[in-house]
Amino acid sequence: MTSEPHSNFELIINALADYANLTGVDLSNNPFAENLQRYNTPDAILDLLQEREKAFKEYRDGNRSLIKSISPAVRVLHAFSNFLGEAISLVSHIFHEPCRVGIYMPIF
Repeated sequence: MTSEPHSNFELIINALADYANLTGVDLSNNPFAENLQRYNTPDAILDLLQEREKAFKEYRDGNRSLIKSISPAVRVLHAFSNFLGEAISLVSHIFHEPCRVGIYMPIF
């Protein structure tokens, strides 16, 4: 079983290489990854993760005003698109009647 950690490591390396090939993003050059390599204790790593969590929360909360300001417009557009879809469906049913073979023909 001594080869198991080695094969897991290879699996991770291959996955990171595949990710870099598919996305063009090399995660080994990410600043977070560089910081993570410098930390050598579980507590230091947990502190780093907590810092990232705090930064994300601040970013998310900072964009709340943007979300709040566009929310009414999104709701109106969504309601309008539903109404428009129903209207188009109704018009389609009014102006088309199925033939005996299942082909729709316009009624004039």
